[in-house]
Amino acid sequence: LRPGINASTLQDIINTHGVTKVAVMRLFISHIDKIGGIDPSISLHDDWQTTSIIASGYARGGKRVHLFEVSVPAVESLGLTLQEVAHRSGPYLGPRYADHDRWFLFPSPAVPEGTWFDATLQRTERYGLYSIPFLQQRLQQLFRFASKEELRSAVLPFVEHVANCQKREPH
Repeated sequence: LRPGINASTLQDIINTHGVTKVAVMRLFISHIDKIGGIDPSISLHDDWQTTSIIASGYARGGKRVHLFEVSVPAVESLGLTLQEVAHRSGPYLGPRYADHDRWFLFPSPAVPEGTWFDATLQRTERYGLYSIPFLQQRLQQLFRFASKEELRSAVLPFVEHVANCQKREPH
């Protein structure tokens, strides 16, 4: 938490705006100011490659990307898929946000041509509130990427796998 923000502040945001709106703002993070600019939620990705692809934007100017794989059972998340959250976004962001296809292509610095993600699977993105309890005891593995190129090499087999899944089941 940043200075001046505590558990009570986060609870007040959730009480004021509701869990659904908080999850929508997490998905469409550029709108976080609609809940005061403070995010009381977390995103979880079951595949370390998903997180790495998203984090690849930080691998510039000599910065390394560190990824912590943790064990968080699905029951500790909100139980919503990315598509379900998007479909609930209309009242907060308008109808164009609520219209979300099953598959979406996400360009990133590591994979500029884009990575396909299935919005109907919780493994693509799960949503939680606050933080991960007992984080230190849940750490499974640490990944370090010294460069965007190293990160790209590590995630390419995953990128190819999900592209094949999208081709087999496009709808």
